[in-house]
Amino acid sequence: MQNPIDEKYQISPFFIVFLIYVSMVGVGILNFQHSLVKRMGNDSWMTVLLLGISIHLIIWMIYKILLLKQEGIDITHINTLCFGKIFGSTINVAIILYFYIGAFIEFRAYNDVVQVWVFPEMNTFPMGIVLLLLIYYTVSGGFRSVTGLSFWGMLISYLIVIPFILLLLPHLHPQNLMSFNDHSMPEVLSSFKSTLYIFMGFEAILVYYPFIKTPEKSQKWAHVTVLFVTSFYLLTTLITLMFFNVDYIRHLLWPTLTMLKIIQVPILQRLEYLAISVWLIKILANISLGLWVASRGMLNTFNAKRRSSLLIFLIGMLIAGLFVKDYKSIRLLTDYHSTMGMYFLYIYIPIMFFITRLKKF
Repeated sequence: MQNPIDEKYQISPFFIVFLIYVSMVGVGILNFQHSLVKRMGNDSWMTVLLLGISIHLIIWMIYKILLLKQEGIDITHINTLCFGKIFGSTINVAIILYFYIGAFIEFRAYNDVVQVWVFPEMNTFPMGIVLLLLIYYTVSGGFRSVTGLSFWGMLISYLIVIPFILLLLPHLHPQNLMSFNDHSMPEVLSSFKSTLYIFMGFEAILVYYPFIKTPEKSQKWAHVTVLFVTSFYLLTTLITLMFFNVDYIRHLLWPTLTMLKIIQVPILQRLEYLAISVWLIKILANISLGLWVASRGMLNTFNAKRRSSLLIFLIGMLIAGLFVKDYKSIRLLTDYHSTMGMYFLYIYIPIMFFITRLKKF
């Protein structure tokens, strides 16, 4: 069994706020309203609220799974304890791929945003190399390095987001929210599944849990952050519904950036350029955390050197980016990953919750 993590590599419980935030708020904030409104119309905010409530339940289960008597273990060790080395390692590989695909989607989606909105004629391959070099530098610095970047990602993004919200307030039409529609259960479930991807990422705590000092004290901060992120997505949804007509949103691929494009201020005529540029730091933190989790999983499962597996992951992302070329391909991969997330969060985690309640470690 692995020894407890050295304290010099650990973080204070409060810092989980930054890690959960950057993992839950990614490129999806720029366009999630498109698919959500297409299914739920003016009632889209209900889906966001239901998702937030369900995430709180999953967070509670995760902590129950991880609060074991043995120190220094994460979900990869628990899988081995519960299912044996062979089957447990197979599940660990699935978890590694899950976080790796999530990191790749953020990487490729951000490149697509830059190409569509800022440099339409630019080849994304050189920019991808630069991004991956920055990610390698961050992840190779260790977990505390990733946490530090997450802190700046959250701080800088909100220094930009809050003024943008204030600029949008005079252009909102609250009467747009007055109409309600009846939706069937299949429609609600479909919107739930298609929107889940914007909340995914917090489950990385299953792997970095041993790197938190007195981790049981971090649970309250995890719930506070989920509440904060849910409120942020809920506010973004309501602002979008009050800014645009529902039928118009159904034809917008990037509703958030379109709102920023319409807003004009004397100094900056293209606010979306500033938003995309600043968002880079947060996206780097998001991708770095996902790859750190994947490389940590490789170390725990196969005893693979962390930097070697990280290098392989980065080269794989660069090559895969050549095949996932357009928005349609990214959306298909996102839908696939969202389906994986549905099974992971709402089937695998509850199963592990009940197994760990029955087994004595």
